[in-house]
Amino acid sequence: MNIQFKQKGATLIVVLIMLVAITIIGTLAVRQSMVTLGVATNSQAQQLMMQNSDAAFFNIESGDNIAQGLMQSGMFKYISGALDKDKELVFCFRGSEENFYDSTLASLMVWEEGKTAPTNNTLGTDGYCSTSATSGNFFTSGRRAVMTQIAVKFTSTSENDPFFGKITGTDEDESKLETSKPMSVYAVSLMPTLSSDTNANIDECLNSRMNEVTIPDGTTVPANAVSRQNVTDCLTSRNIPFTSFEQHYLVSQDFKD
Repeated sequence: MNIQFKQKGATLIVVLIMLVAITIIGTLAVRQSMVTLGVATNSQAQQLMMQNSDAAFFNIESGDNIAQGLMQSGMFKYISGALDKDKELVFCFRGSEENFYDSTLASLMVWEEGKTAPTNNTLGTDGYCSTSATSGNFFTSGRRAVMTQIAVKFTSTSENDPFFGKITGTDEDESKLETSKPMSVYAVSLMPTLSSDTNANIDECLNSRMNEVTIPDGTTVPANAVSRQNVTDCLTSRNIPFTSFEQHYLVSQDFKD
């Protein structure tokens, strides 16, 4: 009888050990699957955000939009003067809108002399993408997954090279040709649903930060000031998934003999 009891006890121990082993293996398998799913999700999210940024640049470079952009209220013409070199014209790429760019749905951001942060409401604040807005669609498609914010800036590259953008073999005074204008376009795409941060903090990165921070001469701002962050620095510090791309364009007259 004693031997039979010992045999039953040994069987129970073996079963318990096997049960623990199966539980551990199952837990590891689930964890591995979650890691794999997370990697796949991140890869898909990055791909989707890149595609939305590409779509924005495709729209900018399309013939109709270039023609519209060179009009007086267009995205390239509006801030093409020398006094506009530190301003950023910002608008949200709204997939539900018929036109890619609408001057009535654009905002202007500039760091004014003596201010400790950029001014973002010179033209109102309707141009910034918003995750907390109760009305309007700021996403690039009806899926409401990705939003892309565009900023156009009259770059200061020409200040480093006095002949940058000049047409070879011409005299500016005699030919009366309009000076070529170097422009920078920034596209920042993000997926708010993948962020654990608040909508208010996401919106702050989009509507209170410049893409290229330009502080006026004579304006003192502490080195550790949050306002010195650009859009991507702000999104990075808050662990908000995003992609950022910058394209350079040279707006110039085309003439033939």
